[in-house]
Amino acid sequence: MDIKNRILERYSLLKKSSRIIADTVMDNPNQFLTKSAKELGEYTNTSAASIIRFCKQLGYKGLKEFQIDLAKSVVVDKKAPKSIDMIVKKDDSTDEVMTKLRVSLTQNLEDVSKTIDIKELNKAISLIGNAHSIYLEGIGASSFSAKDLFYKLIRSGRTIFYNDDIHIALERSYYSTAQDVMICFSYSGLTKEILLAVKQARKNGTPVIAVTRKATSPLSKLADVKLLLPKNELLLRVGAINSTFAEMFISNLLYLCTITNDLPKVKKEMEETSKLLSELKERND
Repeated sequence: MDIKNRILERYSLLKKSSRIIADTVMDNPNQFLTKSAKELGEYTNTSAASIIRFCKQLGYKGLKEFQIDLAKSVVVDKKAPKSIDMIVKKDDSTDEVMTKLRVSLTQNLEDVSKTIDIKELNKAISLIGNAHSIYLEGIGASSFSAKDLFYKLIRSGRTIFYNDDIHIALERSYYSTAQDVMICFSYSGLTKEILLAVKQARKNGTPVIAVTRKATSPLSKLADVKLLLPKNELLLRVGAINSTFAEMFISNLLYLCTITNDLPKVKKEMEETSKLLSELKERND
């Protein structure tokens, strides 16, 4: 079992200092290849004892054995820069798959909470709250979060636009104004269709909120407000799992924060729309 999977399987059992070390290993494995326990303790703001304890918690006798195994993983990564993030292995049992997914998603949500800049979030909430119309953009896996936010906000009485057909979405972006806001979901920040919509919005003076990974990208450079996702998933992956959950978390966060200032009105409108939809359901009386 490689070090990444060892860490994922044991992560929920680790204490605070060990989690800090685990996070640092996942982000910067090369830093752990040659440093002593004391140096790594200083690097991670923990201690030499915490480094040794972490290695033993992963099943190694000590730091040297850990570093040897880590070096093998780093070499494999360098030889396969376009490797696919599979998360699971061929012979994993259903119980192992469930454990890996649970640990991965739990850590993912913690990472999202740490990555989001509250000041940026407040800017986004203000823009959405004051916007005349809201334009939502997202394709592929990122369309799930955009569509979910669309369905939620439309029930709260907002004027909001979302189209699965990217051609229609692009045409609609032409009509955005400085009084509106555009919210774009794109983990990579590289999707051409999204970038075209953003560039049109910029021409129109429309503020742009980007929900994207924590990395420099064309989208992050164009956005007025950035709600950043943890960079914990390869762009080439077996399924957009962590990134989709992270985007959905932010989608729900934007929705809940947006309606908090007007809950009585939103509640009344939802009750009325629910009555309207009840006409579509069969009655048993």
